[in-house]
Amino acid sequence: MRFAFVLSFLIAVGGVALWKHRKNSKVSEEMSFKYPEAHRDETVVDDYHGTKIVDAYRWLEDPDSEETKAFVEAQNNISVPYLQKCRNGKELRKSLTKLWNYPKFSCPFKRGSRYFYYHNSGLQNQSVLYVQDSLSSKPEVFFDPNQLSDDGTVALQGTAFSEDGQYWAYGLSDSGSDWVTIKFMEVKTKQNLPDTLKHVKFSSMAWTHDNAGLFYNRYPVETKADGTDTDSNVNHKLYFHRLGTEQEEDQLCVEWLQEPTWMTGAEVSDCGRFAVITVSKGCDPVNMLYYVDLHSLVAGITGQLPLVKIVDNFDAEYEYITNEDTVFTFKTNLNSPNYKLIQIDFMKPEMVNWVNLVPEHDKDVLEWATCVNSNVLVLCYIQDVKNVLYLHDLVTGEQLKKLAVDVGAITGYSGKKEHDEVVLRNLARSLYPNTSQNAAAYDRQ
Repeated sequence: MRFAFVLSFLIAVGGVALWKHRKNSKVSEEMSFKYPEAHRDETVVDDYHGTKIVDAYRWLEDPDSEETKAFVEAQNNISVPYLQKCRNGKELRKSLTKLWNYPKFSCPFKRGSRYFYYHNSGLQNQSVLYVQDSLSSKPEVFFDPNQLSDDGTVALQGTAFSEDGQYWAYGLSDSGSDWVTIKFMEVKTKQNLPDTLKHVKFSSMAWTHDNAGLFYNRYPVETKADGTDTDSNVNHKLYFHRLGTEQEEDQLCVEWLQEPTWMTGAEVSDCGRFAVITVSKGCDPVNMLYYVDLHSLVAGITGQLPLVKIVDNFDAEYEYITNEDTVFTFKTNLNSPNYKLIQIDFMKPEMVNWVNLVPEHDKDVLEWATCVNSNVLVLCYIQDVKNVLYLHDLVTGEQLKKLAVDVGAITGYSGKKEHDEVVLRNLARSLYPNTSQNAAAYDRQ
């Protein structure tokens, strides 16, 4: 009896295996393709310290060459028809579309007297920027990038409101390119201004508090506007654009001629008096730190800035949080891999005078910090794969309280020193990854 059962089982398994073999053979026949040949160019040779390496396919690194275009077209002539005939293609597309089709919101943020937030109804190519007078008032569309192109490939890439919320600078990139064109708008009327900035890439955007203009970055020239260039990015420069003038009149503020791979960032302090200048290279979390007293520039910004050194090495990262007059608060990983907050008096910038305001936690990682309500620091830590929030005193560093938030990850926040609230968004819960908590606003209490 047992033998008969085993024999029947083996026959059944063998039948299934034979059926699968025939089916797979048929699929293999359908998937038999003649791929285009990528020829080897043995004449391209690099010399690495005496060792010669042939880079036979260097020609494929130029996406605009006729040879590369022909190769890509030949590949597409194979893959596209196959994908179109894929038995499960429609089901996969339908399933993915259903998963993607849900409303998405950013964290609201206040600029001037208005609140702004991004919203995507589900399947829009680009999220729409909305404006409202308060967190509870009816929103209206402020800017819709989807109207800029028929295929929805023009995207916002970097924006900056002036300190009083009167003007808005916004970067536009086309078809995923890193190259950006910065334009300007008057917020109240939603009218575009004639100012246009080109050759922008990997740029900071920082307004001076008098609305005179904007710090931004650009390269000497863009080689391919569609972003397909493969050349290294060198000679990143910081410029100042005065509102109402042509880009050709912009002032070159910072460049590093001897270090063409260094990148410069600029941020205007909360008080509007200082420009905080950071210099980075590569992707490591380290930067140099300088500042400029903008009020000391009697004639305004007319050329290269007189940088004052705070840190001139790449030993650690320094992220500006806020300042009280010349006493600046930074988030840093200096001898603190979990990060901490320090204070540096720009009038006594030597490291021996630096103060540990909020020391490094022995286990939790300080993810971000911001200052609200004039003198309250909001600190967000990663604690056991969840976020926790604490309030600290800006002057003493003393912990004031722990804020009650749902268990999960805080994926958005906003708050500025002059505001008496901090707004949190998207508290994604570990057990319910597709849900989020509504924006929670914590006032001065």
